[in-house]
Amino acid sequence: MLRIIRTIATTWLLCMVVLCNVVVAQMGHILDAVGPVNQSMAGAGIALPLDATSALHWNPASISWLNRSEIGFGFAAFGSEVDLSSQVQQDAFGPGAPPMALSGRTKSDNDINPIPTMGFVCHSPEGPVTFGLGGFAIGGFGVNYPGDPSNPILTPQPAQGGMGFGPIYSQFQLMQFAPTVSVKVSDSFSVGLAPTVNWATLAMDPFAAAIPNPDSTYAPATHADVAWGLGFQAGMMYQHCSGLSLGVLYKSPQWFQEFKFNSYDQLGSPRWFQFNMDYPAIFGVGLGWQGSNRWSLATDVKYVDYKNTDGFNAWGFWPSGAVRGFGWNSIWVVSTGVQYQWSPRLALRCGYMFNENPISSSVAFFNATAPGIIQHHLSAGFTLAMKGGWDFDTAFHHGFANQISGPWYGPNAIPNTAATSRLATYTLSVGLRKRF
Repeated sequence: MLRIIRTIATTWLLCMVVLCNVVVAQMGHILDAVGPVNQSMAGAGIALPLDATSALHWNPASISWLNRSEIGFGFAAFGSEVDLSSQVQQDAFGPGAPPMALSGRTKSDNDINPIPTMGFVCHSPEGPVTFGLGGFAIGGFGVNYPGDPSNPILTPQPAQGGMGFGPIYSQFQLMQFAPTVSVKVSDSFSVGLAPTVNWATLAMDPFAAAIPNPDSTYAPATHADVAWGLGFQAGMMYQHCSGLSLGVLYKSPQWFQEFKFNSYDQLGSPRWFQFNMDYPAIFGVGLGWQGSNRWSLATDVKYVDYKNTDGFNAWGFWPSGAVRGFGWNSIWVVSTGVQYQWSPRLALRCGYMFNENPISSSVAFFNATAPGIIQHHLSAGFTLAMKGGWDFDTAFHHGFANQISGPWYGPNAIPNTAATSRLATYTLSVGLRKRF
């Protein structure tokens, strides 16, 4: 059995890197949950560990409180509805530019994308130490807008006869691996620590964060670059005999290498540029309760520090004409999930999450490539216990549609113009877990 589990785990780790694709994430560019169990609880779980994967991700100290050793694999199908609209009034750019009011809306050509997860926790047969290893997609964003002559922002760049950017494409992927150790300091208190190793890839076209070409067009960055990042996460958990529990989490910023791109100018001559984008620090506090009447409840409050994260903190233009960054605000996130043990074999769950929008209307124009604007999330799912210690998990998540609108910039805000991004998301997750 252990040989089979090792083979499955190795294969799954390879699939995680190969299959992880474009993700338009939930809390800005961060996924709100990992795995179907955590997804069905709307991401709540800092103080209520229900499975290995979510415990490893949201509180390394909580793996001490899993009843048994466990290995779990999850797979999510992520879909999104993304569109971009723009309006330009007559003479917005000067007399006769444009000669009449223009407006249009275009849908992004986004496919269903796979999101794999894996979690492994092993309790020490003797002593207070528990070990674990997690591997999960933790965020990203992506759009794929075709050029559209009826949508001003998607017309060709000015030097090419239009007023916009032409087709807009982005793909940002984030994977994280977290070897974890947790120690039970007492019968009611544990602490945990995990160094984190991150893998990310980024591609954009056009790449407005680079100095424009001599003809003022922005070059593409479609030859995606890979960057590695390091960080850590630490947590603590207190479990009271009444069933109440308290958890505290700190995820450090994930510090990445610079993304470096090989590109070309308007004449096809080679050029290269680079961009630095890190992953924000997250601080969280959670409350959990496991009652004797089949009910379990979890509530988390998290703070995501985009405002002090490279790549997200600045906005506007450098004197060179390059865009400085996305200009996101730090956000608060509140999630609540409930589980009801319907029978010894069936557990039912549902959850709701709210997060502030990191993108204000003043920077909507700079975020056409990364519209991380979902604020309200609803999830539901169940676990079916099978023979031999296996569990089957599934969940469905919906991120309710939201939109953000703001003026064009060039380099200052341009009156009588608007760019509007709209996003809604859907996720179906399934997973298998083996307890031993």
